Amino acid sequence: MADNDYDYDEDDIANDDNDAAEAPEVDVDPEVAARKRNEVSEAESLSPSAKESLRRELEAEMERFLASGGRINEVPPEADSGAHG
Repeated sequence: MADNDYDYDEDDIANDDNDAAEAPEVDVDPEVAARKRNEVSEAESLSPSAKESLRRELEAEMERFLASGGRINEVPPEADSGAHG
């Protein structure tokens, strides 16, 4: 992941606001939403070296998954349900 993956400018923020207005309403379990907020908060608080360690761990898990016959299906961006985390 590149360092600039989380760089935003004013246009990105304005577009996100417009996307949210057009998104269909979805019932969200408050417990699931709270857990998601906690995960995001925890991830944002990690040091760069901790994030790199997690990336290596995820990569190793993915390699084991693929080596055992697992497959990864890529979903085109236009098929995205609109959930951007």
